[in-house]
Amino acid sequence: MNVEKEPHRKRGNSCSLCGNYRRLFEPPALFCSGVCCMQKIRRNATYYTDRFKQNHWCERCFNQLKDGTPVQLDDGRETKKRLLLKLKNDSTPEEAWVQCDECHDWNHQICSLFNGVQNSKSSSYICPKCHIKNRQKNNSIEACSFVKESKDLPHCNLSRSIENGLKKTLLNAYEKVAENRGCQLSQVEKAEGLSVRVVSSLEKKHKVREEMLARYSKKGYPSEFPVTTKCIVLFQKIHGADVLLFGMYVYEYGDGCPGPNRRRVYISYLDSVRYLEPSSYRTITYQSVITEYLRFVKMRGFHTAHIWSCPPTKGDEYIFHCHPNHQLTPNDDLLCAWYVDMLEKAKNEGIVLETRTLYDEYFKNNALNPETGDTYDPTNLPYFDGDYIPGEIEKVIKELNADELRREEKRLRATGGSTIKGKKNKNFPMQKKEGKRKGTRSNPGALVNQARDKVMNRLDLVLGRMKKNFMVAQLLSDDFIHAVERGDNVSSWTDSDSKKLKQIGKNPNVLELPDSEKSASKGSLSNNFAAKKLTWKIVGDTKDKDPLMEQDCLDTRLQFLNYCQRNNYQFDELRRAKHTTMMLLSHLHNPRADQEQHIKAHLKVIAHAASCSGPPGCSSTNCQRMKQLFEHIKSCDVTYKRGCKICTRIFMLLTKHARDCDKLVCPIPFCDRIKERTRLLLKQQQMMDDRRRNAQNDRLRQEAIGVADPGHCVGTGRALTSS
Repeated sequence: MNVEKEPHRKRGNSCSLCGNYRRLFEPPALFCSGVCCMQKIRRNATYYTDRFKQNHWCERCFNQLKDGTPVQLDDGRETKKRLLLKLKNDSTPEEAWVQCDECHDWNHQICSLFNGVQNSKSSSYICPKCHIKNRQKNNSIEACSFVKESKDLPHCNLSRSIENGLKKTLLNAYEKVAENRGCQLSQVEKAEGLSVRVVSSLEKKHKVREEMLARYSKKGYPSEFPVTTKCIVLFQKIHGADVLLFGMYVYEYGDGCPGPNRRRVYISYLDSVRYLEPSSYRTITYQSVITEYLRFVKMRGFHTAHIWSCPPTKGDEYIFHCHPNHQLTPNDDLLCAWYVDMLEKAKNEGIVLETRTLYDEYFKNNALNPETGDTYDPTNLPYFDGDYIPGEIEKVIKELNADELRREEKRLRATGGSTIKGKKNKNFPMQKKEGKRKGTRSNPGALVNQARDKVMNRLDLVLGRMKKNFMVAQLLSDDFIHAVERGDNVSSWTDSDSKKLKQIGKNPNVLELPDSEKSASKGSLSNNFAAKKLTWKIVGDTKDKDPLMEQDCLDTRLQFLNYCQRNNYQFDELRRAKHTTMMLLSHLHNPRADQEQHIKAHLKVIAHAASCSGPPGCSSTNCQRMKQLFEHIKSCDVTYKRGCKICTRIFMLLTKHARDCDKLVCPIPFCDRIKERTRLLLKQQQMMDDRRRNAQNDRLRQEAIGVADPGHCVGTGRALTSS
């Protein structure tokens, strides 16, 4: 087998499968590893990189590097400034090739679904055309598949529940189509080969941002929220190959999480590509995945779900890298209507009891709590990772601090005192002149309700104009929510809602009605529905019985997006979507060398070896072996980024340690470097979340001045489409 990334131009061969010669990927996205915190390096700009081209510095950050100081790389090694290579960000990668061992034709690796990472040059390769000829020659009809598929990924309670619910929903849709057409159910085209899996489930701690913590920590506001993040994906087998169609990242704040996040779920990011077949079932399929997820978390005792409806701006991607050109981004109104339609279906099924907006929940009636009569402040607002509220609160507090600083400086100048030093312009950029009119943001005066928190006042002004974008779905009754807040034992709670209609059936989550009520309901209502209370048996502790699953490329949507960008895994064509899915499944099916039960033992050995002086004081062979591994990862030229299995295993363990390590100085190798890399990734994520929030504010300003929403005609789609 001959594998080439760029075959010689003089050969003049084209791909025997697609007939094309050069197929170019989207230009790679490069991010700076310097002090600018993962800023994207502009196209055609000069940048600097190490000899393995794994770390990059923009020109400004490169100039700030000191000549005599070692430059730390994110794989733990060091280099020098003079050894960094100067390049221009103008490269356009080309699809790799592979040559058939029988006919010697060249194929694109993507066209032939060839795994160039798993197969070495010593492997044999037979192109699809030769494979078909051999099967016909040997009278072999059935094809043998040696590739593990999406259905071979392990199920969990959540994925099984969503997949079963999706099948029931689609079956009802098929029956409705057959009834409308007057045909048999077998004659209706169906969405076959669908499989739902949870590919990442990770426990972590969501840190409260600086300004929020500084302003409200004295009121007992927590510094962090424990949360479980999950990635739920949908595959479909198209033309015999799996295709990743839909992805959803959710955040689950359980019973052990402090308020105001306790027992709430946040649907953070959704993304899809328009390859589902038949296309008429796209909307019902994607909406069903969300509604079945809400059904599942309701049964676990989560009482509220939150959604921020925000279409991406041009140039931003949520989960999938490079969408099809024919896929349009829904505008703000269309996306909100899509979510409203989904929640209405969930209400009809008794999953959601009530839907409202975040503004109605916390800002209506002068932000008064209807139960206690107290005034809401920002400590009462749900504080979710990546949501609009945390970023906007940071912005508002900085503006308020700037206003206070400006007023203080004005007062000091009036009394002949000196101005406040060290904070002007640098830490407080928003220093606006106080307006003459009272009752405005720059001069609140006596016309604004000064009894209410100032941050809430400004959030009121902003959120009052975008109410529809922040949706709150109540899953459980008010009685259950009040019982949880009082600290009552809800381990055997059963919840009811008399507003909903119950379908008599075999739903195991719905308690059976007494026979007398069943007979009465049949005589009073048609269509097999009864106007009785929906009674749900609730699991009170919200504990997740599904195992944790850590995947370094899927734990966050940014990690998956960077993973795809780094490896040129795109979804803009069906052939590329098939190949990207194949490569992802290959990564997911690769068994970890260390099972979960052995990880703690390995971490203990790492902690011991890092602080042990070795022989003769220590005779442990595990300690000596671990010290040898430490030396290996310091001197390895391949590293985990280029496929060294030893480095991959050790860095996986070191990353697990660094995630939970809170020591300022840790003796374990690369711990502080991994922490710094994690901090930079978090900073990059916050910057992308801020861009998302700013785009929402820009759309609001454009609507205020009568400018059309540009998202309606964007050519490269991002989020869900309603068709």
